[in-house]
Amino acid sequence: MPSILTAMSANSKQKPARSNNTHAISLAGAAVFALVLPLFLILFNTNYITNSEWLYDYGWWRNDIANRTGLPVGQLNRGADQIKDYFNNDEELLDLRVNFGNIEVSLYREREVLHMVDVKALMQAVVAVRTWSGVFLVFLIASGAFILKKEVIPLLQRSLRWSAIGTGAFLLIFGGTALINFGWLFTQFHFLSFANDLWLLDPSRDYLIIMFPQQFFFEATLFIGLLTIIDYALIALAVRFASRRFS
Repeated sequence: MPSILTAMSANSKQKPARSNNTHAISLAGAAVFALVLPLFLILFNTNYITNSEWLYDYGWWRNDIANRTGLPVGQLNRGADQIKDYFNNDEELLDLRVNFGNIEVSLYREREVLHMVDVKALMQAVVAVRTWSGVFLVFLIASGAFILKKEVIPLLQRSLRWSAIGTGAFLLIFGGTALINFGWLFTQFHFLSFANDLWLLDPSRDYLIIMFPQQFFFEATLFIGLLTIIDYALIALAVRFASRRFS
């Protein structure tokens, strides 16, 4: 009889311990989710923006690129399509060809072509991190649903709230800095992202920087931030719907 009581007492002590461990692991998973989600969304939107035709059409119009380059919009779009293809193919060097009048020419000089090699490596890294962070987020949600069942939804809501607050603060600080001095941010980004100075181009003769001036990247950055905010709103609505559906 005493042995049975002892075993029951031991089991009762193990259950709270297991419950505490599950709670701690759940909180850790929620914290990781809150940190990885903005990384995934920002990189996802960066990739989307980079491959969006409407961004280039807007950029040509907004920055008067046709007049600055002497290229009609059709040839500018042809160049943009070659850049998008280059980011997604196995070619080492970009030979961007357009028609000036009736003559087809290679538009970028050697320094611009070499810089695009670095840009391609950066964009491929963006795609890789975006993909793996997305897989990791799906794994966190799936494992949380398997272990916690319906209890995963309030935890997901809490994690989403933490993530939205942190990301909102970051976007506010980053956006404020960009509005005050985007040139400084743009320069720091290049210092951190590239191991050489090939990105220092001549705006009077290098067509890469003429086609894509700093204003183009400033507005693309604003679009990425705006899309990230929209993503959070849509995810919050989806989680709220799930909460009502499964409550």
